[in-house]
Amino acid sequence: MSISFISEISYSQPTATVQFIGGYSMPLGDYRGTFGDTRDKFTGNGNPDSNSYFMKSGINYGIFVKIPVKKKSPFSVIGGLAFNVFSQSKEYTEGTGSVTVDLKQSIFCLTMGGNYDFGDRKSKVKPFIGAELSGNFFAGKYTEDYIDSTETFNLNAAFRLGVNLGAGVDITLHNNIGFILGAKYSIANLVGKNYEEDTRTKYNLNDKSYTLGNITYPSRTITFLQFYGGVSFYFGR
Repeated sequence: MSISFISEISYSQPTATVQFIGGYSMPLGDYRGTFGDTRDKFTGNGNPDSNSYFMKSGINYGIFVKIPVKKKSPFSVIGGLAFNVFSQSKEYTEGTGSVTVDLKQSIFCLTMGGNYDFGDRKSKVKPFIGAELSGNFFAGKYTEDYIDSTETFNLNAAFRLGVNLGAGVDITLHNNIGFILGAKYSIANLVGKNYEEDTRTKYNLNDKSYTLGNITYPSRTITFLQFYGGVSFYFGR
């Protein structure tokens, strides 16, 4: 009887799960781009990525809380905080000197959504799928580092609404702790696209279609993949 009781405690459904995650983020589509081979092709017509945000790679980390909608239900409400940082840098030689350009952009996300867990409530290995709404706060900086000086241009803070679609697996290691692996596809600016004119030291996200002179620039969509791993802590078992 005691062995059966311990097994039930070990694998019963928790009333809440707290997840700490971190991993690699991959920019896609309009968000991903490569700097030109020379400065004059950095964002000009000679660079096929001239309409991108020039992100190359990134990292992500965050904390999430998952609560079943009711006892024994496979559906859970999940919400949390996530942070993505993307960047790219390149050194150019100009005449007798050189300059290193460095571009960074960060996205702080508030998310709320739902998960569906496969397997029964006592399973040690639980695959899941999920969808989330996200509120995304953008910040960033572009730096030109010369031998004897540095110029810095800051991104004006911006807010956009988006969605995340994800899947993964949560593996129970002990009664109160487990390991999580997963991936998410994120569209970070589904709602709220805008255009504002840049200034000398400030620039804008400018993801809405706009026209300057006789040239019309298309709208841009910020999408990326997040691959992550982390630790799950189970409460209420």
